[in-house]
Amino acid sequence: MASPEALVSALADPARLQLFARICAGLPADNAKLAKRLVDAGLVTVDGDAYRPVPEVFREALAKAPADPLDGLFRHGRLVTIPHSGRRRQLLLAHLAERFEPGRLYTEQDVREKLAMVHDDHATLRRYLVDEGLLQRSNDGGAYGRPSEARAAG
Repeated sequence: MASPEALVSALADPARLQLFARICAGLPADNAKLAKRLVDAGLVTVDGDAYRPVPEVFREALAKAPADPLDGLFRHGRLVTIPHSGRRRQLLLAHLAERFEPGRLYTEQDVREKLAMVHDDHATLRRYLVDEGLLQRSNDGGAYGRPSEARAAG
């Protein structure tokens, strides 16, 4: 099964894209070299001396779950969506907590800067981390720290 990236890559060349469009329209496709890349990507199949499109390849590629549950949450290193609940949210928060060294104190500005590197709504992320016990906040609100593993488990 092809990945979405592999499908886009196979169609990225204008000549291959045009050939794919001809195949989808039922028109003759006469460039075996370009068609081979489309066949290899699973976009078309060979049926005798003709090529046939395989439209379900798109649905299958999109249905395939990412290997890492967090992959779908990030684009170009930036968090694009925050899960409302569940396992992915817990994994995301644990991942973000790793930006903070256990036992070290951070100012609110430090926390803001670290979280703003991945998402504009750093305040929400900070609140979620505190609510889940992955970051602890001082009583005066001026310092934050990641609990040590022993304290976090207990």
